[in-house]
Amino acid sequence: MRLKVIWFAFTVLFSLGASIAPVSNVQAQAIPREDCVYISDSFTYPSGWNPMLMPPSWGYTLMYDSLCTYSSRDDVWIPFLAESVSAPDGLTLEVKIRPEARWWDGELLTAEDVKYTFDLAKIYIIGWSGVWNYLNEVKIVDDHTVQFKTTEDSLNRFELLNCLQVVIMPKHIWEPLVQQMGSDILTYRYDNPAQIVGSSCYRLHSWSADFIYYERVDDWWGKDIFGLPRPKYICHKTHIDNESASLSFEEGSVDATGHYHAGIWEWEWCHTYYKNPPYYIGSYIVSLTPTYAKYPLNDKNVRRAIAYAIPYDEIVKIAETNYTMRASPSLIFHHIPEYAKWINQTLIDQYGYDFDLARAAQILDEANIIDRDQNGVREMPDGTPLGKFTISVPMGWSNWMMTCDILQYNLRAIGFDVKTFYPDELTWYYSVGQGQFDIVILATSPTLTLGYSHPWNSYRSMMDPRLTGPVGILYPAGNYQRYNNSEVIPLLDLIPRETDEKMLQDAYSQLQYIQLRDLPVIPLVYGQAWYNYREDYWVGWPNEDDPRWISPYVWNWVNNKPMLFGLSKASQGVQPMPSWVTNLQIKTKNIFGPQLVGDINGDGIVDIFDVVILAKAFGSKPGDPNWNPDADLNNDDVVDIFDVVTIAKNFGSTA
Repeated sequence: MRLKVIWFAFTVLFSLGASIAPVSNVQAQAIPREDCVYISDSFTYPSGWNPMLMPPSWGYTLMYDSLCTYSSRDDVWIPFLAESVSAPDGLTLEVKIRPEARWWDGELLTAEDVKYTFDLAKIYIIGWSGVWNYLNEVKIVDDHTVQFKTTEDSLNRFELLNCLQVVIMPKHIWEPLVQQMGSDILTYRYDNPAQIVGSSCYRLHSWSADFIYYERVDDWWGKDIFGLPRPKYICHKTHIDNESASLSFEEGSVDATGHYHAGIWEWEWCHTYYKNPPYYIGSYIVSLTPTYAKYPLNDKNVRRAIAYAIPYDEIVKIAETNYTMRASPSLIFHHIPEYAKWINQTLIDQYGYDFDLARAAQILDEANIIDRDQNGVREMPDGTPLGKFTISVPMGWSNWMMTCDILQYNLRAIGFDVKTFYPDELTWYYSVGQGQFDIVILATSPTLTLGYSHPWNSYRSMMDPRLTGPVGILYPAGNYQRYNNSEVIPLLDLIPRETDEKMLQDAYSQLQYIQLRDLPVIPLVYGQAWYNYREDYWVGWPNEDDPRWISPYVWNWVNNKPMLFGLSKASQGVQPMPSWVTNLQIKTKNIFGPQLVGDINGDGIVDIFDVVILAKAFGSKPGDPNWNPDADLNNDDVVDIFDVVTIAKNFGSTA
């Protein structure tokens, strides 16, 4: 299912009672088809364009800029609002804001706006409040310089980097609104296109329940630096389910989708990132998530029985049509060597699980969880039945709905009273954020599962008790099942500031043990960054042969705005990406200080271990399975003989 599940970890409460009435009628006829990129990705009706909603309307980040944009595929950043990013000491991330940056109303975008945006996350529980678990201060140095400061005890470089991806809000607009509305600001829709003040290259043109149109801002502040994206308009077309989206995609009324489509190999006109299976870039972990806030689902024997009742291979083959693979129970991507090195296979062998209904029933029997009244439903030793439970995903997410049907059948077979429940997206988001569910299928958050903070971010989003609280109160940043175990906190705090690999391995092993012991979540498959496109009207979409710029999840415009600058009309042919997309890139490892050239593994010496890493990546380019941006020593997007020469020149050097 689309990574939209994850995206709500960055957003906050939307009032279900708010009316969905268009502010302005969409005049689609007035917009030439060839000037507009039509995308279908969300099944949620427009909720509003307030960044603090849960979730804001699709595409709201087309209107707001973040300090940087990030590609998790390549682990590189492009300064956007930022002119530069540096770390003057180990506890500070300093950002210089571009002096050209302005809001649409002409006001300068300054450090005051940045600080105000983050201060809001201290006042209210919103999507980026989690950074304050580690952040000590957002300090204004001058109008165009801001520092994100932490302490030795709170140092977490991952969360410092997360600050670079928060969209910045105009203080002069939102401060009086907050003063006037108080906590009601969290449900304020901000849906009148004429009143919205943003900073980026698209503004809201018009909207209805079915269409959201964004229009290019031809005089936006970044025009002289970045130019203009070629699409004059971006439109999102809302569908009710995957099937209706597939029909629109087939007839050509949308150019690209973020949906699951069955049998794409039969559509000659349909393009995906990879030409062959698995077709899509895997970018997150999909897990079955029983609540920890309700007995008996919080019983470890019950959870382990559920884990054995899941037919993982069947889900991959039938529900996911082989677009993905089974996920490691470790919560770590096992098929990517850079991450797989942290997996403790001994723990997997000892505490792991596979599909085995007989073993699932045996676990329940041995725990005296048996059918005492012979009604087909087991009871706990105290008589509490294994039911009535619901297993839930949003209506229309057909592949996950099929997974729910499969799981319902198997759980009933071992004595659970469970049924499926498929509400609309917005209702489902709301109930998950408040912890009001029995069993759901969820994805790891934040949007960037892969990248600089994996696998730490998997454990943080699924296990950190600081991200959650009582059932009935919205907590949007993760741990929706309300798993409350303080054991994980010192481990999560240690990893982002530790550099010793032995210490890191030990910490990750402890987290894996806790995950396998308590099963806060039960990993199912690796989630795909659904990305399908046609080339009738627009070309220049990223793919394995022409990687360009892309960061799964594809339709997150915080990180994929550069992609729009590479699109061109089909009549014009594929155009090169603007040079700034390459020239402005910064590798994550270089943000916190210069690195010894050739020291690919960061151990302070250029040696045979670095040569081995380079050899594994030799000949690769962005998007290739063996691509390693750290091995691209001269930053020319290919690991080749020139990189070999560079490492040879520096062989034996030490930091």
